[in-house]
Amino acid sequence: MLALGLWDGSLSKSAAASPETNSPPPLTRAHAHNDYEHTRPLLDALDHGFCSIEADVWLVDGNLLVAHDRDKVKPDRTLQALYLDPLRERVRRNGGRLYPAGPPAILLIDVKSDAEATYAALRELLKEYGDVLTVFRNGSVQAKAITVIISGNRAATTMAAESVRYAAVDGRIEDLESNAPGSLIPLVSD
Repeated sequence: MLALGLWDGSLSKSAAASPETNSPPPLTRAHAHNDYEHTRPLLDALDHGFCSIEADVWLVDGNLLVAHDRDKVKPDRTLQALYLDPLRERVRRNGGRLYPAGPPAILLIDVKSDAEATYAALRELLKEYGDVLTVFRNGSVQAKAITVIISGNRAATTMAAESVRYAAVDGRIEDLESNAPGSLIPLVSD
């Protein structure tokens, strides 16, 4: 994946802290790749100010489970528990933003299982978080604290046909030459 900054967990907390507030400045060009492999998924990235965070997701028995490999999924490591609930709580605590006075953030969901079935489950789950997630409605964008972008096995055609979505599509190189609107494909990370 192309990214301007990939985090491997080596950045010390003191290096990221703002001296005035002892909280990290938002790092708009930093992406926490495979964030769920850290000791504290999501929280380590947030403690360092990351504005883009990735979670790999498998649909297993109707549950959206976070892991890179299918044989590593655990029933208690759901997308909701590790990412969506803590993100919502933080956004509410910060008056509608992930970081106080900070920019919007990206939650990149890398779908590892079947594109269509997984997106169908994601669609239903993401609707529950419409208060904090960017909404794409008939080509317009209602930006909120967090924009979800679906990567990996993408149900791009299905998503393009929806009049209301709570996620956008991670594009591929060939999408650079397409007429797909930025409201559908805001990112190309092939």
